[in-house]
Amino acid sequence: MKKLLLAASLLSSSTLMAGDLSLQFTNLTHGSHFTPLIVAAHNTGHLFEIGTPATASLQAMAEGGDISGLVSDMTALSADIVENPAAGLMAPGQSISFDMTVDNSNSYLSITTMILPTNDGFVGLDALPIPEKKGTYTYQLSAYDAGTEANDEIVNGAGAPGAAGIPADPLGLNGSNASG
Repeated sequence: MKKLLLAASLLSSSTLMAGDLSLQFTNLTHGSHFTPLIVAAHNTGHLFEIGTPATASLQAMAEGGDISGLVSDMTALSADIVENPAAGLMAPGQSISFDMTVDNSNSYLSITTMILPTNDGFVGLDALPIPEKKGTYTYQLSAYDAGTEANDEIVNGAGAPGAAGIPADPLGLNGSNASG
């Protein structure tokens, strides 16, 4: 998958204290939308781990854009969470900016969002140490395949764990006969 899907700029005002992160996300794709983002500052755990099977919560997000399971997982770990800062889909080229309050015990940042149209593709950042020095930091995030269903490109509105198919193509380029 494409490497440059989402850029995240992290502005850190000083040694980590509550209320000190300003984040900006930009969808750098030319034709893919992102479902609601989850952004979590945490001290333990992961939204996802490269090379390990997808959790049920990750599967729900990667197949249908449902972040509620990941929010619950991170809440159980006392993470600071921002849900859906774009208030819906993020179109290609769209940027959003927001502030995030972070407890000083949460020193890692994780982000994920489903890519539309894909069966189970997502963009993510896993447990990045939050910089302690004041400054502007830019990260280019990678795309991943959750590995939870075949890449058959069928756009059928499914988007639920265990239901084959892509939930929707926001650009209406649904293709035919699984050749989308």
